[in-house]
Amino acid sequence: MIGAKVWTASSQADAGELDLHITATHLFEHASSPTGVGFVLAVALVRPHSQGTLTLVSRDPAVAPRIDLNFLAEPGDRRRLIEGIELARRLGAAPPLADLVERELNPGPQATSRADLEASMLATLDTYHHPTSTAPMGAPDDPAAVTDRLGAVHGVPGLRVVDASIFPDVPSAATNLTVIAAAEHISRQI
Repeated sequence: MIGAKVWTASSQADAGELDLHITATHLFEHASSPTGVGFVLAVALVRPHSQGTLTLVSRDPAVAPRIDLNFLAEPGDRRRLIEGIELARRLGAAPPLADLVERELNPGPQATSRADLEASMLATLDTYHHPTSTAPMGAPDDPAAVTDRLGAVHGVPGLRVVDASIFPDVPSAATNLTVIAAAEHISRQI
C-alpha cells in the first residue's frame, strides 16, 4: 500500500496548482490498531501560505538558531488541510479500501464536524521534515533574497549556497529531486 498517492487541488488552490497530497503509508504505531496492522491516509498541504522564520541568535555557529515553524497560522491553510482530511476519509470509506478497514482510528468516527477535524489535525500535525526557502534566491534589490539565481550569497564574495534553502517558494514536489535539479543546473552555469 505504501507509495500510493493522490495529488490534487483543494477548492482554494490557484489555477493549475496541486496543493494536497494524500499518501497511503504504514508508518504509525501498529499496537494502536485493534487488528495489530493498519495503514494511514496521510494528508499533506504542500503549498502552504503560512511562513515560518529562522533567526540567528548568536554569531557563534555552535548556537542553534531560533526556528518558528508557524504551521497553519493562515486560516486558509487550515481550511485546505481539513478539506484534504475530508477527502481522505471519503477515500477510506469507499470500496475497495473500505473492505480493508475495521474502523477509523484517527480522527475517529466521533469526529463529525470541521471543528472536530481541526482539533484532531492540530493534535497530530507533523511535517515532511524537508525545510526550504530560508535563504531564497532573488534579485539584489529584493529584500527577502539572500542569494542570486546561481546560489551566490548577496554581498559575501566566494560564498555560494546550493540546497533547498535557496528555493524562493516551497515546491509542491519532493525536495530531494528538486534540489538535485537545481544543483545540476547551477553547477553547469558556474
